[in-house]
Amino acid sequence: MQKVGFITNTDKDPNFEATTGLVKFVTEKGCEALLTEGAVRRTGIGTALSDVEEIYEQSDFVVVLGGDGTILRVARKTAMYNTPILGINFGTLGYLADVEKNDAEAAIESVLSGNYKIEERMMIDAAVERNGLVQDRSIALNEVCINSSGFTRLISIGIEVNDQYIDTFRADGIIVSTPTGSTAYNLSAGGPILNPLTELMTITHICPHALYARPIVVSGSDVVRIRIESSYNNMQMTLDGKQSIQLKNDDVIKIKKSKYHTGIIKTTDTSFYDILRRKMVEVRA
Repeated sequence: MQKVGFITNTDKDPNFEATTGLVKFVTEKGCEALLTEGAVRRTGIGTALSDVEEIYEQSDFVVVLGGDGTILRVARKTAMYNTPILGINFGTLGYLADVEKNDAEAAIESVLSGNYKIEERMMIDAAVERNGLVQDRSIALNEVCINSSGFTRLISIGIEVNDQYIDTFRADGIIVSTPTGSTAYNLSAGGPILNPLTELMTITHICPHALYARPIVVSGSDVVRIRIESSYNNMQMTLDGKQSIQLKNDDVIKIKKSKYHTGIIKTTDTSFYDILRRKMVEVRA
C-alpha cells in the first residue's frame, strides 16, 4: 500500500474542499492518506499523525496544495527524508508545482501508476560562522539573502569564492541563488535565469552602490564566503524568504551545495522553457 502525504496551504484551500476530494481519491485507490490531526478533523478522512515530520518521513510522496511558497517550506523538510513532492498549484506563478488544481487527480493517478519522473533539484547549505564557530546552519531550495533588517541602508559585504577574494562592496544586500531560485528574488534583482536541472549558483547584488557590480555565476561545487563588514547590527540572513537568522558585524556566511536534494515530481512533458514562456512572457499578452 502506498502512503500519500498531504500538506495544505489553508489560505488557498480554507474549507479543505479540494484537499478532502483528493484524500478521498487516493483512499479509493487503495492508498493510505497521511495528514496532520487538524487536517483530519477538517476532512473527516485519512490517517492522523501528531507530528508533521512523520508525514514527511513516512510518505512515499507528499502532495502539496498551495503555491511555490508552500512547496519551498515543505521542501526543506522532505529533503531530509528523500521524499519527493507533487505540487498542485493554487498560487499564481507556480514554477515548482507540477500541475494546476483542476488537473490534480490526473497527476496523482499518473504517480500511482508509475507514469512520472523526479527532478532532483540542487539545494544550498548556509552556515553562519562567528568568531570561528558555527552558530547556525540551514538549507534552502531557492536562495540565501543577506540584507538589513531595519531601516533601508547600505551594508558592506565582502565576497570570496573558494577562498579567492572577489570584492567588498556596499549594497542593500546580496542573494546567493540556486538554479531553482533563479526565477524568484534573484530574477527581480536583475540576476540571470538558469535551467533548474543545472548545478550552479548565482551571486547577485541588491541595489549595489557601484556601477561595475554585476551578477556572478559559479559552479555548484564552489564554496561562497560572505563577510559582514558593516558597523551596525541590524542585518539578517533569510532562507527561501521564510526562515530568518540575525547576523552580527564580522559574521561569515559559508554557502555551498547541500548534500540534500529536493525531488520534484513531474507528470507532464512541460519543459522549464515552456513554463518560463507561459509565466513570464505570454502572461503579458
